[in-house]
Amino acid sequence: MSRVLIVESHDRSGLRPVLEAVDTMVVVGEAADAVQAVKAAKEYQPAVVIMDVSLPGRGAVEATRQLLGLGFPPRVLAVTASSPDGRVLDVLRAGASGFVVQDCGPVELAHAVRTVEAGGNVLDSKIMRMLTRGRPSAGSPDVLEKIGDLTDTERQMLALIGGGHTNLRIADECYLSITTVKTHVSRLLQRLGLEHRIQAAIFAYEADIVGWD
Repeated sequence: MSRVLIVESHDRSGLRPVLEAVDTMVVVGEAADAVQAVKAAKEYQPAVVIMDVSLPGRGAVEATRQLLGLGFPPRVLAVTASSPDGRVLDVLRAGASGFVVQDCGPVELAHAVRTVEAGGNVLDSKIMRMLTRGRPSAGSPDVLEKIGDLTDTERQMLALIGGGHTNLRIADECYLSITTVKTHVSRLLQRLGLEHRIQAAIFAYEADIVGWD
């Protein structure tokens, strides 16, 4: 059973019935802002927090940062409108493990929860390309310099991270051990000056190397 905490604006309140339609999902609590979210996370210790990116101001960003700063942080899955804006990237950069659109069905939402709980990322390639359009591209000097410093294996891993793959999946794809993959991913983040793998996923889209082979 996946233990889920919902952080959602009072005027939305539509995620609980979607999750409760899935036998393997348990909603342990709900919150409407960052303060309530952190308090509820400490009390209920959810595996995954579903974060509404439309919280007032930078509420979703602050809530995500505070949740990930806990001693035993949950994974965070962002939920956005069907026409997402830059707030999605802000929440992803704050450490969320991916996003789904608000009107996705129970099967898709449950799959996303299980994926991030297992350490993977949930990213819609079409939406990611739309959101990163106009940002640093593969041809910009800064990106070219950073990409040029990577080994072929690290480039492949970056593309796989952009595709939402877990370390286990990357190990299978690259015929490496989990320990070796973790070492490569850690070095990859250091070389790119990034804090976590979701930032690497965003970079992969900005550099247009998702699907690199």
